[in-house]
Amino acid sequence: MAVKPKYIATTLLLNILIGISVFGQDAETPNKSDNWEIYQKSNSGLPDNNAIKIILEPTGEKWIGTEKGGLVKYDGTDWKVYNTNNSQIPHNSIYAITIDQDNNKWVGTYGNGLAMLNSSASEEENEWTNFNSTNSLLPHNWILSAVTDLEGNLWIGTGDQGITKFNGTEFMSFNTLNSNIPNDVVNAIAIDKDGNKWIGTEEGGLCRFDGQYWATYNMENSRLPSNWILTMTIDKDNFLWIGTLDGGIAKFDMDTTWNIYNMYNSGLPNNSIYTIAIDSEDQKWIGTGGGGLAKFNGHDWLVYDAENSDLPKDFVYSVSIDAGNNKWLGVWKGGVVKLK
Repeated sequence: MAVKPKYIATTLLLNILIGISVFGQDAETPNKSDNWEIYQKSNSGLPDNNAIKIILEPTGEKWIGTEKGGLVKYDGTDWKVYNTNNSQIPHNSIYAITIDQDNNKWVGTYGNGLAMLNSSASEEENEWTNFNSTNSLLPHNWILSAVTDLEGNLWIGTGDQGITKFNGTEFMSFNTLNSNIPNDVVNAIAIDKDGNKWIGTEEGGLCRFDGQYWATYNMENSRLPSNWILTMTIDKDNFLWIGTLDGGIAKFDMDTTWNIYNMYNSGLPNNSIYTIAIDSEDQKWIGTGGGGLAKFNGHDWLVYDAENSDLPKDFVYSVSIDAGNNKWLGVWKGGVVKLK
């Protein structure tokens, strides 16, 4: 997602304009018997219909980051909302969520830094620990991405100061002034089985950081179809799936081989890709910025949109898949959707 204020309106408008589903010849029509459950402000405890991020716990709880309604926990029955009125969460715009090895929730806000919801807190006033550019060495208060590595370190992508490593005590930041990261806006981070950090930037392309050296992949030196990266995920074969703004999807073997999927050479319905999730059968579930939800099994495409299914809107920000293979979608102006 775009992170600088001047880009937000432009990006949303761009994706609305290009959000017409253009199907490749191998796209299929959804089966109308698929089951959908839609949760919105009008029929649930969801406080905001703009669901930006959904993270699932192994125990089944859903953690939902919203545009203006704060952080939401949904256990399948009850909704619990953390906002600036009823908790110590520092901001109501949540763009990043990750869960560490101790089950603490790390929440990246769009305006007031990073917050940790302590899983072991016994009292409400001790639940939250907040980090921002004033009370810590966190370099920026716009947090767009966050992941934890195998050593328990938190890697934080910011809106204008590159990427930051936090080991629980110290912050170490890498930006264009002190490293070879190609751009200071970091929309996505993925960590491969060897511990390499793959960093998706806004207009700077993709880079790999192995802890010492940086390698950059962009439209000039590779087949990357766009230098504006929105999301990334790694499959079971250690292929990197990269979702871009206006360039579709790039599948990269992390060496030299690229496969590009876009709305002109495949059944992908839109070229702006905000999320990619992979199910237990290695099928990719792709949320687009105006073309709905696409499923890709490696050969065939199946597209769900607001016209051919119960998907309420065609802008899908987030997809997560639970242990029962249910897809949980965060939809812009559409709330949270469960596809069985």
